[in-house]
Amino acid sequence: MKNSFVYESFHDREKPLRCFYSSNSNTNPHFHRCIEMLYITSGKAEGVVDGTRFFAEKDDIVFARRCAVHSYFARPHYHDIVLIVKEAYADDFAPVLEKATLPPLMADKKFNRTLLADFLRLYRLQDKDQQFLIKKGLVDVIFGNLLSHYPRQSIAPSTNLSTIVSVLGYIDKHFEEPITLDTIAAEFGYNKYYFSRLFNTYIGDSLNGYINMVRVNNVIARAKKSDDSLADIIFDCGFDSMTTFYRNYSRFYDRPPTEVIRT
Repeated sequence: MKNSFVYESFHDREKPLRCFYSSNSNTNPHFHRCIEMLYITSGKAEGVVDGTRFFAEKDDIVFARRCAVHSYFARPHYHDIVLIVKEAYADDFAPVLEKATLPPLMADKKFNRTLLADFLRLYRLQDKDQQFLIKKGLVDVIFGNLLSHYPRQSIAPSTNLSTIVSVLGYIDKHFEEPITLDTIAAEFGYNKYYFSRLFNTYIGDSLNGYINMVRVNNVIARAKKSDDSLADIIFDCGFDSMTTFYRNYSRFYDRPPTEVIRT
């Protein structure tokens, strides 16, 4: 199967909420498990989301649902505020969007401008971890208003992508357990060789490499919140040895774990 887009795992490794300014961010077709929204502040961008092509200008809002394949290109330039929302901030409305999604281009400029202050406040608060409830409230306000104002659209099924998304969810729930190519291929009813090629095509990494990435991320996240020893957390997260952990950790970090955990 020819791959025309990639999985951007770095978005799924980042904080559960990001809101930042961007300029002329030309991006090839990709997907991730975060909800992504762009508020265009000036210029013009060409976008494609779930196969729908459009042009977005000042005060338009662009929406890419969870795992939607999307790309953006400057025509010839644009500036925007990017909002990336993960599960911790999306649990109030994510189930609604799984059944029917917001349109990729929301072009009621007058209405959109009423939400700009909320985007800007999220931008100012994004690094303030103690403001979780305020940030979550602002996210709910933005999405509540959009869902009330814009008609939702049905989601076209994509069998292989849906399978991969289900596999990623399975790994999220079972990363502490031993997972092999044989066991997960059997779980989803695939020949293991075909499944391995399918996973590599969409994710751009081997199954084992991706699972260990998830484990590394969980080790760091748990170590920041726990007084348990790092070794205990490493084994609790599914690694079978310290050597395996450090080999995979070095793929993503260039600082010792103790430094990363303290940040």
